[in-house]
Amino acid sequence: MKTETHHFAEYVSPGHPDRLADGIAEGIVDYAMAIDSRALVGVEVAVHTNKVFIDGRVAWRTADNKPPAPPLAQIVRRVYRDAGYGGPWEPAPHTLEVTDDLCREVLPEEEAELRPYSDDQNVVIGYATPDSATNHLPPAHYVANRIGTVLSKWRNSAPIKEANLSGKATEFLGPDFKVLPHLIRTTDSTGQETWRWERLTLSIQHIDGVYYEDQHHILYPLLASICRDLEESTQLKGLGTTFKPDCLFLNGAGDFKQGGPEGDNGLSGKKLVVDHYGPEIPIGGGALCGKDPHKIDRVGPLRARQLARQLACAHGKNAFVRLAWSPGETHPSHVEALLEQNGQQTSLSAGQLPPRDWFSIETIFRDLDLGKVNWQRCSRAGYFANPALPWEL
Repeated sequence: MKTETHHFAEYVSPGHPDRLADGIAEGIVDYAMAIDSRALVGVEVAVHTNKVFIDGRVAWRTADNKPPAPPLAQIVRRVYRDAGYGGPWEPAPHTLEVTDDLCREVLPEEEAELRPYSDDQNVVIGYATPDSATNHLPPAHYVANRIGTVLSKWRNSAPIKEANLSGKATEFLGPDFKVLPHLIRTTDSTGQETWRWERLTLSIQHIDGVYYEDQHHILYPLLASICRDLEESTQLKGLGTTFKPDCLFLNGAGDFKQGGPEGDNGLSGKKLVVDHYGPEIPIGGGALCGKDPHKIDRVGPLRARQLARQLACAHGKNAFVRLAWSPGETHPSHVEALLEQNGQQTSLSAGQLPPRDWFSIETIFRDLDLGKVNWQRCSRAGYFANPALPWEL
């Protein structure tokens, strides 16, 4: 007897308004951590047209005892420039108007000493599969990220010669795009799995005069090649062979000439599902971005992912970890780990899990060397997409 299940996920490019806001928030965290490993950062960012608004709090210890002054305009313009804005793609970085309502404070020594204690409550989730070919992530989530990142790299460097178009891809296709795979997994009576495409939705910004037929002629061969490479590298049978021209649902709302912050507003911390494990896995509490790596919204999910990955590799089953935190605690009040295979779940005992101190905020910060992570780069590529990151080892 065969069974079929539908699987979805999403990738959002660095030039999308929400991702611009995330990048700015993470850029502020990176700046603060380079100065003080115990810096306190909790910021939110909003973008629209050529306006950028930043609020929240930054506090760190300074040699001259003057309030911190992060170079906000410099950080903002670099994020827009790195995402691909300028030239035909507005707003140009030099036109951006940056406004903030940040609480800037010198971090008192007594507050710095409290950084090992949680200043909030949260329930965080970690998840991993035993399949290293998809970096222990749900297949659709991994596929969405790989298609999106390869497409982004291609756009930044590839030439286009199609009909009346000749030049760099960046001249015709914009920095704002989203990818949404819809895959169907078929499992036969022996447990063998095959995958087929139902649809790949791609919405990508373009200049005036790049019509649908041009877009399809340019993008379909690239996407088909990515899918073939993915089938070979992941062994998700059918991923490449079932991707046909009618599977590509391209700019379904029509022309997408007005993109980025000129076409929509953006807020940091909105892409929680994309930043975690896709829509098949519950994600727990708050956003990862815009928070220093002593905050539980950051350290908790990273440790939970690390444990889930270790358990999945050790037991050859899907692993699900849940940690619960209350304000004022150095450790989670609840640690839970489940293994799942063929719909059957097994709960692990406390003796099968790391010791209590392994979950403390300070231990996590130290073990994973979180003061040296490039958070802006993580937000662009995916927090769980790079197997070289310390929580992925």
